[in-house]
Amino acid sequence: MTRIALCTVVFALLLAGCGRLDVGFGPLLRDVTVAPDQISPNADGDTDVTEIRYTLSRSAYISIFFENDEGERFYFRKDRRRSPGSYSVLWGGVMDEPQMEILESGPMEILSRVLEDGQYRWVVEATDDDASTEAVSGTIGLNDGDTEVPRLESFAVTPLVFRPNLDGLRDDWVSISYNLSKEVQNIQVYLLDPNRPGVKVHIAEGPSAIEPEEPGNHTYKYFGGVDLNAEPPPDGEYLVIGEANDLAGNRVRVTRNLVIEDGGRPRADVVQGEIDWAGEVNRVVSVPIGQKLCFNTIVRNEGEVPIRTTGPWPGQEYVFQEGYIPENYNTLATKQKENWHERGGTFRFGINFSTAGFNYPFRWAIGRQEDLVWLEFEEESAWYLMPGKAGHVSGCIHFEGPPPGTNVLWWGGLIHEAYGHHNDYIDRISVNVGLE
Repeated sequence: MTRIALCTVVFALLLAGCGRLDVGFGPLLRDVTVAPDQISPNADGDTDVTEIRYTLSRSAYISIFFENDEGERFYFRKDRRRSPGSYSVLWGGVMDEPQMEILESGPMEILSRVLEDGQYRWVVEATDDDASTEAVSGTIGLNDGDTEVPRLESFAVTPLVFRPNLDGLRDDWVSISYNLSKEVQNIQVYLLDPNRPGVKVHIAEGPSAIEPEEPGNHTYKYFGGVDLNAEPPPDGEYLVIGEANDLAGNRVRVTRNLVIEDGGRPRADVVQGEIDWAGEVNRVVSVPIGQKLCFNTIVRNEGEVPIRTTGPWPGQEYVFQEGYIPENYNTLATKQKENWHERGGTFRFGINFSTAGFNYPFRWAIGRQEDLVWLEFEEESAWYLMPGKAGHVSGCIHFEGPPPGTNVLWWGGLIHEAYGHHNDYIDRISVNVGLE
């Protein structure tokens, strides 16, 4: 070897070691095999997939595709950059070429599906950086494939405007429902903010007689996490997405729109945890028969969303009747024009006692009407205590007879009807009824 030739070889090797030169001799594409050449992609564990092998002598862009008898082309890989070396990939008859199918309830996107049974021409094609292309081809047969895609039929989101704040109105939660047409390997329903596509808020299905992956009707009830004492997603426009895939590789997606507004955890407190009990001395109030136990207190909205409330209004007087029987507070209130029955999502201030037998039989709105704001919505309107605002509450209980038991304790509390007691056992006192 001459001195010049030796230097050229050494220089080329140095360039290759620096990653600046591919050293490849012979064909760009070699050792191409697809085996077996007959598969049944149905996830039964028997010849579900074939193995595609090839070797590149230089860096290149690889495409792997299949053609049916009509010449229609289906890409498995398209223009994928690959370095020199040997490669192996499994293929189970699935094509990742999205298609749109229109169902009665709206569009459904088919993300991937198993090719129809038949004979196909396979092609492995490589193009190097000099635009030199080489291809190797052969044939493969598909039979008994699972080509049925799962369908999320009648996929519905109701309502389309969602206010997750537990105020008890119908827009408090979202119903997501669909009929799953076949058994799947995995299904997920989630909320997606288009401005943050990498962040998914997954939604769990409610109790059901069937598993989430089984065919049939499925229903989700989504409160935005507020029912679990978590903050809901920020107000804005979202997508509700349902995705399902079966074992064979068929995968579909359904997308619907949803707007979130006025969302947040409701939170109220009795200011400083104090109730001004009339006539209280050393934590004891004495009330003769025929007289009243009266109080004043202040409730503040400490959260970021309006809090729904309703009467009886502050100043309401209840009658504690002779021979008291535990019943709800409506039977104890004086007669009035409105029926103040319990309403889920409503906040009220209540008075309870240790032998009541019924939680908080005496209840009032958490503010006077002048402390509140009347808000109107599409389905229903109501009174609300706005964020940062305080409501004044007062009332009396007129005793026509004593409560059952001795050494009876009384206290106040905030009730979030149907959801529990936000503040309980506030400012407990002893009330002696019937003593002069």
